[in-house]
Amino acid sequence: MDILNRPKAYSYVRFSTPEQSKGDSFRRQTQAAEVYAATHGLEIDTKFAFHDLGMSAWEGRNKTDGMLGEFLSYVRSGDIAPGSYLLVENLDRVSRENALDALDTLKDIAREGVTVVTLNDGREYTYDSLRRNPIDLMVAVMMFMRANEESEVKARRLREAWGAKRKAAAIRPLSALSPGWLRLRDDRSGFDVIPERAEIVRRVFDMTLAGKGQHGIAETLNREGVPVFGRGKHWQRSYIKKMLADPSVVGNFTPHRVDRVDGKKVRTPTETVEGYFPAVIDREIFDRVSSFTNMRAATSKAPMANILAGLAKCPKCDATMTRVNKGGKKGGKPYLVCTVAKAGAGCEYRQVRLDDVEAALLAKAPELLIALPAPDMELQTEWERISLHDEVIGDEIQRLVEAIAAVGHSKALLDRLKDMEAERDGIRRRLGEIEGRISDALTNRVMNTTTELVDASEKEHPDIPMINAILRQLFEKVTVDWPNGQVRFHWKHAPEETTGVTYAWPKEE
Repeated sequence: MDILNRPKAYSYVRFSTPEQSKGDSFRRQTQAAEVYAATHGLEIDTKFAFHDLGMSAWEGRNKTDGMLGEFLSYVRSGDIAPGSYLLVENLDRVSRENALDALDTLKDIAREGVTVVTLNDGREYTYDSLRRNPIDLMVAVMMFMRANEESEVKARRLREAWGAKRKAAAIRPLSALSPGWLRLRDDRSGFDVIPERAEIVRRVFDMTLAGKGQHGIAETLNREGVPVFGRGKHWQRSYIKKMLADPSVVGNFTPHRVDRVDGKKVRTPTETVEGYFPAVIDREIFDRVSSFTNMRAATSKAPMANILAGLAKCPKCDATMTRVNKGGKKGGKPYLVCTVAKAGAGCEYRQVRLDDVEAALLAKAPELLIALPAPDMELQTEWERISLHDEVIGDEIQRLVEAIAAVGHSKALLDRLKDMEAERDGIRRRLGEIEGRISDALTNRVMNTTTELVDASEKEHPDIPMINAILRQLFEKVTVDWPNGQVRFHWKHAPEETTGVTYAWPKEE
C-alpha cells in the first residue's frame, strides 16, 4: 500500500465518569487503535482529537453535546473524507441509547462513507454491510441492547439510592452543597450559620424593604469593601437578585432530578424539604420582599435581544459587558457597559450604544468572511518542505528494503535502514507538530459557519438571537474597543487572530 495514500483512521475514546480517567481506560483505548491502524495499513490522524472523557452515551449525549457529534459534523463538511475509519473499543462507546436510536447513530456514520471498527473483536461496520449482512446487523443490535440495559440498570439503582437519601434528608444532608452563609459540619450531620455572612443577608433584605434597588445594594457593598461569598471578586446585581429569591434563607431546599428531554438535560424539581437549612430570614420578611420584587418585575418590560450576548468584553479589564437601558419614556435606549464598572467595583464606566454596534456588525459581516484567518503561510511552506523530505526518505527506505531482499543479510544495509527509519520518525514528529498548529484553520466548517453569518445578517429582518448563536460558534469573545471605535472579534479556530469592525469614530483622550 502507498504509504502516502493510506486511509485515515480516527480514534474515538469515551468513558462515562471522571474517575475512569485515573485508571487504564484512556491508554487501553488509544493503544488498541494504534495497533489496529498499524496492522491494517491505516494512518492514525493527529489533527483532530475526538475524546469524550467523563461523558455518558446514554440517551445520546455524546452525539448531541460531545465529540462524536463533532466527528459527524466534520465528516459532513468534508474535512473528514469518505473512506476513513472510526476506531472504537466497542459499540457501547458510540451509543448506549435504546437499540433503535443507537443503530441510527451507527447508520448515520456509516452512511457518510466511514467504516466503524470495533477494536475488541475487529469487526468492521459499513453502510453496505449493515444493509446486506444480517450478521453485522444482528451483532450491532444485540450489542446496543446489552449496553442500554446496563445503563438502565445503573440509572435505576441511582434513582433508588437518591430516593433513600431523600427520605433521610430531615436528619442528614443530601450533599455538601449549601448557600454561602452556611457551612457543612465536619461530621456531615447538618449545617451551621456563618454569623457575619448571615448578617450581610439580613442587611440585603432590609435595604430592599427600604426601597434600595439591587444594583444600588451591590454598589454599596462593593464601595464598603464587604467580602463576597464564594470565589467572586465583586458583588453583582445578579447575585443580590438570586439571594432575595432563594428559599434557603428561610430554611427550605428543593432537590432537583435531572431528566433528558429530546436529548437535552432538564432539571425537574422534586418535593421541597422544609427546615433542611437553618433559617436566617423570617418567613414574613421573605414573603414581603418576594411580593415587592415580583411587583417590580411585572411592571418592567422584557429586554430586547443583545447581538453580542455572552461575548462582549470590556477593552480595559476584559470583564463582561452587559446590556442596560438608559433614558427615555419608553424604556430608554440600549447600551453596553462593563459589569465591573456598573457594580462600582473599579474600571471606567462608559456607555456604548448597542444600536451602533449592531448596525455595524450587520452591515460589515462580509468583512469577517473576507478577513477569515488562513493558515500561517510560513508554517504551510515548512509543512510542504518537510512532507517532501518525508516522501524522499520513504522512497529511500523502500529501495533499501528491496536491496536487502535481493542480497540477503547485510549489516551495512541494515544499519542504513535503521538510520533512515529514525530520521523518518523525527520528520513525522515535526509534521505532527506543524499539522496540530494549522489544522483548525483548514476546516470547511469555519468557512461554512462564517458564510451562514453573512447570509443571516443580510436578511431583510435579521434574526438577532440566531446571529448571536452563530457568533458564539465562531468567536471566543468580542472586545468592544470604545476608545478606538471598533469591535474586535477573537476567532476560536485561530486564537492569536482578531478582526476589527469600525462602529464609531475613535474617542479623543
